[in-house]
Formats: sequence, structure tokens, C-alpha cells
Amino acid sequence: MIPWYLLKFYAQRHSKFTASCIVLLIINLLFYNLFHIFLILWVFIIGVIFAYSLLSTTSVLPNLLPIYSKKSKHKNLGDDELTLMKTVCTVCGLRRCPRHRPELNILAFQPWTNLDIHKSVDDALHEFFNIVLKEFVYTWYRELSEDEEFVDELRTNFRFLASVMFRRMKKLDVPELVTKRLLRASVQHIDLCVQAYKEADYKGDIQQIVLDFMGSNVHCAMWSRKAELEYLRRLVESLFPYILRPQALNSSACFTEADDYDMDNFVPVLKSTCALVRELLAGAVLLPTLDAIANPDLINNLLLVFFDKTPPPQATEPPSPMVPFLGQFSQARARNQSCLRLELKDVINPECPEILYPFMQFLKSEAAVNVLQFCLACSDFNRRILNPDASQSEFSDLHSTVKDLYNVYCAPNALDRIKFDDDIIETLREVVEGPPDQVIKLRTSAPLFKAYEHAYNLLENNFLPMFHQSDDYYSMICGDRPNALLTKQMSRQTKKKDFTLAQFGNKLKDVFKSADERLSNNIEPALDGMSLNSVSQPSVCVEEELEDASLDCDHSMHDLSSWRVTIPRIGARPDPENPRKQYFVFIIDIRRLDVEEGEERKQQWTVARRYAEFYVLEQKLTEFHGELLECQLPAKKSFGTNKHDFTEGKKSDFENYLQKLLTKPHLRNSELLYQFLTSEHEFSTSFLPGIKLGKFVKTKLVKEKGQHLDEFLVTFATSTEASKPKSSKLSRRGSDTSLMSTSSDKLSGTHFDNNMNFGFQPPSSKRDLPHQVKDIDGAFDYLLFLLKNVFRAPEWFMGLMFSARILLKETVENYLDYHIEYKLSQVTQEHRLVGLVNLLKEILFFDDDPPRSDEDKRIRYASAYKELLDFLPDVLHTALGNSNTREGCELLLQIFQQPKLNKQLSYVLLDIVVQELFPELK
Repeated sequence: MIPWYLLKFYAQRHSKFTASCIVLLIINLLFYNLFHIFLILWVFIIGVIFAYSLLSTTSVLPNLLPIYSKKSKHKNLGDDELTLMKTVCTVCGLRRCPRHRPELNILAFQPWTNLDIHKSVDDALHEFFNIVLKEFVYTWYRELSEDEEFVDELRTNFRFLASVMFRRMKKLDVPELVTKRLLRASVQHIDLCVQAYKEADYKGDIQQIVLDFMGSNVHCAMWSRKAELEYLRRLVESLFPYILRPQALNSSACFTEADDYDMDNFVPVLKSTCALVRELLAGAVLLPTLDAIANPDLINNLLLVFFDKTPPPQATEPPSPMVPFLGQFSQARARNQSCLRLELKDVINPECPEILYPFMQFLKSEAAVNVLQFCLACSDFNRRILNPDASQSEFSDLHSTVKDLYNVYCAPNALDRIKFDDDIIETLREVVEGPPDQVIKLRTSAPLFKAYEHAYNLLENNFLPMFHQSDDYYSMICGDRPNALLTKQMSRQTKKKDFTLAQFGNKLKDVFKSADERLSNNIEPALDGMSLNSVSQPSVCVEEELEDASLDCDHSMHDLSSWRVTIPRIGARPDPENPRKQYFVFIIDIRRLDVEEGEERKQQWTVARRYAEFYVLEQKLTEFHGELLECQLPAKKSFGTNKHDFTEGKKSDFENYLQKLLTKPHLRNSELLYQFLTSEHEFSTSFLPGIKLGKFVKTKLVKEKGQHLDEFLVTFATSTEASKPKSSKLSRRGSDTSLMSTSSDKLSGTHFDNNMNFGFQPPSSKRDLPHQVKDIDGAFDYLLFLLKNVFRAPEWFMGLMFSARILLKETVENYLDYHIEYKLSQVTQEHRLVGLVNLLKEILFFDDDPPRSDEDKRIRYASAYKELLDFLPDVLHTALGNSNTREGCELLLQIFQQPKLNKQLSYVLLDIVVQELFPELK
């Protein structure tokens, strides 16, 4: 039974309808003899009530055209190829293998496995990547070396990157991405532009009006062109764990600043291969591509292509054969001739146990020694079975050997099982279960040879590169690491040594002196060619002098455990580059407890240090003493560090950092910490060359204990080289004193200027933006929104469209998804993919056409406007009115004629696409 309060609620809500029903009831009672006539009206009213109870503004009918439905993509397929490649171990073939490394799966090392494309598309991609290497690598690398090994490494990384992107794009549901996310972001961008322009009463520059309206809500890449490039760099860096090989992620680090560290995990994030790939992708591919996409003239051209009714070109040639993805591109151009990088055939040679044994020890640590054992056993078996003089008894021995190989390495329950193809295992099983004379089949059949090739490739492609970067390989080539040796050499011993670091300092002790000092000391030119092992007796005398000099030093001055530091206040200093500005420093107060009043030595003093100097100290201490887990600074900020509030907020953190350093026993005699707390000069990476080399090497390595010297020795060797001649200076536009770098010149553009020209800081204006599109879902609803807000459709037409929404929403949206999927299948045809790759190549590298004139751009804009009007059906023109239709089309097209607004939208869409491709970043 229907509750009376519900009837009362709906009666009050629909008072006119209720009054009409009451009047009809009264008339029916007065003229009850005409009830059969009024029955028709009551049936109609009951139908209306029934329809109203079932349908609402959120109710829609299902798809009325089920034949036009897109094929659903299941994102969680369970046992699909990609999932298996992520979970199946490359070595043993087990899922979620507890024995080997989790990253030892096929996808981690060879994501191009079973990834085939048409040869013509592969050739187009091959040519595109070759041009990238030619334009951005070979132009400077040819001046350094003719060796192709470095470029081969880049080729492999490009193939790895493209394979990962290809696999992820294959899993992407493009229709859903376009209709659910990209279309929503585009309509929301249009709505913001319309709201801002409406607030300005449709007067003024729409681009500046919208940017001022958005304020601090703009994308961070829009702050400036340098901020845009930095954003792309950080975006590419965040993708490195997913798009680069493990060997590239573990390559040697190349640090330049203290903020090159990830402070959370304290791992280097800027590495040699990563840095180059980052610059190529961010500066050479993504930045010019986004610039081209945001160009209004290109958008008008794309609109003309979209409105063009010409059928797409048909394939004129038969499909080309399928080939491995970028297999030809990644082939090595030169063999590695380095004596330090051994080939696998030399490593597993049983006649060289001094090389085989370290490799075997490494494989034991990786729980993969069974792969090496199988290779050696299989190689010996192949040698024996190919012997033409083998007797029947030897065939019996070979059969038992094959049986052992199968039971140990191929059987499903074998402890040392290796993942071979099913046909290999099946053929070996038939030989094992057959009579002994059946082993002769392995002479002519290929299963055992394929098994050997599989295990050999596993060692060569996966484990040998890891071995080259392991401590076992380092110890095999160089011996034990020199930590203990250096500590022993640094201890003061009276006995004579063959060679010490002090003698090395004697050899190069004047390299940092000026030219006049070197001439006055009359340094022998022959010293440059001396062997380090042939140091004469006078060098030992110099060593003793340096030791005596170090003994004469006042080591009590360096006993930092009795020092107490505080940071009581913040000081302001004028900026030398701009006297009108100022920066803030930390005033460090130092007090010594080991100095009594009345002594000549200072008991208390202050030192001023800037924000960045603390991170230089941390970087240098890490180089000499390793990671100090209990003494770490907060993550370094790249900008906004000159503000008073920021500096004041860091005062307590920096004070605690210095106080903890003074409590460390191995830092009580640290020369670095001593210089930081006493020197009045700026504490930067350039303070080292000011120290005389002989005393520098001896003192630094003794007092800093010399625990982690890799970075120091590289910097030290670099400092001994003569400085390269400086290039001629180029003046910046509007300035006579500054230099204009090539990157700055590339960043300047006629379309975008300097974006919003806010540097690395967001605009100060803040406001809550309207989110009218937030609760709207679906392409049909977006169409209704544009009709109402852009074309200003009349109310009767909007009411009709909302009624049609109930009937047609699901049908229209399903047909749109089907149409997008159909168009995508056409675009991804072989000949059209080749055309798209060549088009991208022409835009990025061979766009030598003269700049289009303003008149040409106006003609293209007028053509796009006319085609947009013709694209709308005549019924819509009649319903909206010619005036509203023209104004709406003009406003809609004008929004996409603003390059900076296009750039804002392009970065919003880029973020959405990246998050769809890499959901791990969410």
C-alpha cells in the first residue's frame, strides 16, 4: 500500500497536475453516466503516472543498436601473454618463482619477445630512430669517439622503451579513454574559457583573460618555458623504472648537484644513460611535439582533415611480412673489443678456470648456476655424440646422460628446471623413454641444440651483463677493493714503501699553482711522462717532509667533538647580481669548550652559510664517508629558497644536522667540517682547487679516512686537466652582459613567448574554478552542455534534447565508441601507420618550408570555420538559429586559436594519457 505522506509530497510538488486530476474527478462524479468517455482520460493519466514512476532525468534506455557496440577489452585477463611475461621466471619457468630474482622475467629483459609488426612499419620506425640518433647523438659523439658501443646501448634502450610503450598501448581501451576522460577534460577547458570570457563581457584578449581567470590553477608547465622543459624531464624520469632496462637504471651515476639524489631512498636518480635518454625524450621529442600540437595553424589543418569527406587512401601493395619489433634497429654495429668486457665463450671456457670460477660464484649468488651447468654438460654431450667413431656402449652412456639431463633440467618437477619450449621437452622425453639406440636421433634433430641455444642466450643476455656490473667481476679484474689498502697506506709507518699517495702528490703537487709559480719552481717537463712505479728517492724525502708538516699542524684545532654549534638567527645579505634584492643566510654560532678564556685562540665566533652550502657539505661528506643514515638533510628545493619564511623554517633542521655531525667519532678530525665552520669563503664544490695539491691529498685522505673515493678520484683527475678554451660569448637579446645558451634560444618561440613568464613559481592569484562538467558523464551529456553554454540553445530545444537523452544516450554513446574503434582500426593499418611515422618525422626534422604568412593562416582559419558550420546538420541550424550557430562556432574555434591555452590543454591531456598508460604513477 502506498504511504499517504508520499502522495501528499508528490501532490504538493506537482500542484497543477494534482489540481487537474481533482477537477477531472469532480466532473466524472457529476457526469457519471459518461464514465466510458472519461475512462480514456483516466487511462492516459495512469500511463503518465506509471511512466513518471519508472523514468527520471537519470534514467536512460539501453542501447537500441546492439550491433554497433565496441568490443570490450578486459584489463584483467589472468593468464594473457603480458601477465605471464610479468610473472613467469625466465630461468625455471615457474610463476612467482621464490628462487630467482623477481625481476628475472622475460618482460624485464626482453619485452619485445613475441612482439611482431609489419616490416614496412618497422622500417619506418627504424629510420625515425636513426634520425633521432643522427641529429642529437652523433653530432657530438663523433667528436669524442668512433666506437659504436655507446650508441648500441642507446639503440637497445630505445627498443626496450618502444616495446614497453607498444605493449601498454595494445592494452589501452582507446574509446573509453577518449569519451570518458579526454573529452571530459576538453569540455571542461572550453567551459573555463567561456566562463572567463563571459566574466570579461566578451571583450579583450581571450588568451590573457582565461590565464588570469585560472591563476594558480594553470598547469605547472605553463609557468615558464624552462619550467615546461623541467616538467617534461621529471615526467620522463618518473617513467624510467618502467621504460628502461635494468642495466640502464643501474648504470654509473653522474652527479652535478646535491639535489640529484632521491632523499627518500637515497639513490642516484641522474645517471649516465638515463640522463641522455631523458634529454632526448624531453627536449628533442616531447617538447617540439607539444609545441606543434599547440600551434593554432596545425589545429586548423587537423580540423580540415577531419571534415574532409575524401575516403582514406587504400593500400596499393600486399601486406609485408611480420618481423620482430625493431630487431634490425637494435642490432649491434660494432663488436666490443674491450679487454675488460669478456665474451661469454671466453667466460665459460673450462680451460680458463680463473675466469669461469668467479662467474660460477656469481651465478650461485643468483641461484642460477644450473643454467651454466646445463650449458657445460650439453656442450660436452654434443661433442661426444657427434663423434663418428662412437660405439654401441658409448650410445648407452649417452642415453643415460640424456636421461640425467632431462630429469635434472627438463622434467616438470625437477629442482633445477629450466624453462624450455614444450616441443623441446617433448622430443627429449621421447628419446629418454625409448631404447638406448634412439639417442642417435639427437645427431640430426634440433631439440638439444635449441635447448643449448636457449640456455646460452639466457647467460649472455641476462646474467653476463649483471656479472659485468657485480663485485665478483670487479674483484676478478682489479682484485680486492682498496679500502683496507688505503687505510694501511695512510697510517704513518717508518718503513720505506714502493709507492704512496704522498709520492703521487709530489708528482703533481704544483698542478694547481699559477703559471708564474710553476716557472719559478722550474718543474721538469719530463715529470709528465714518468711512471708512477718509478719514483726516485727524492720523492720519499718530500713524503717525509709532508708527513712532518702534517705532524706540525695543530690537531687540537681539528678536534670537533668539543665544539658546540647553534643557529640563533637568520641574516640578510644584498644580492651581488641585483643590489635591490637580498638573500638570507644562516648565522652559525660556534663555541669551543677546549679553549679557556685568556688564550690566544678564538673561543667563539660566527659563520654565515647559505642554503645550498649545507647540501654541498652533505655531498662531500658522503663522497668520503659514505651514507650517514642518522645525519641527513631534508629534500633540497630548487627554487623559492631565498624567502625569509622558508629560510626561517629550515633553521632548526640545519642546526640539528650540524649538532649530529659533531657527535660522530669519525668526523672529529674532518677537514671538510672544519672548513665549513671556520672559513669565511663560500663553501662550494670549487673550494678544493684553492688548496696546494701535496698537502691536499695527504691531509684530505688522512683526515677524511678515505672510505668512499670513487667520486673524489674522478673529480681529482678532472681537475688536473687543462681547461678547455672558452667559446665566444653571445649576448642575450636586450642585455650586454649575459650569455644566451642554445637551450634558451630553442625555448624561445613566437607562439608561446615564455608561457606565463613566472619562472619556477606559480601565479599568486588563487580562486576556486567552476566545476560544471564534474557531474556530467558521457558524450551525449557533453553535447548538451555545449549546446546550452556555447551555442545558447533555446529552452524548448534543450527540453527536447533532454527528452531524447532518455531514449538515445546509450545508443549514441555506444555508436560513438564503435565508430572510434572502427576509425582506430583504419588508422592502424600498415600503410597508414607508415604515413603517420613519416609525417611525424617531417614535422620534427624536415620542416624546411618557409613560415606561413599571416594571410595564409587567416585563409586556413576561414576554411576551418566554414567547414565547421557545414558539419553541423541543417536541423541544428534551424533549431539554434543562424546567429547563435555562427557565434557558437566562432567562439569555439577562437578558443583553439590561442597557443598558450592550447598548450595548457595539451599538458592536461598528456597527464591523462600517461596515467592511463602507467597506472602505477597514480
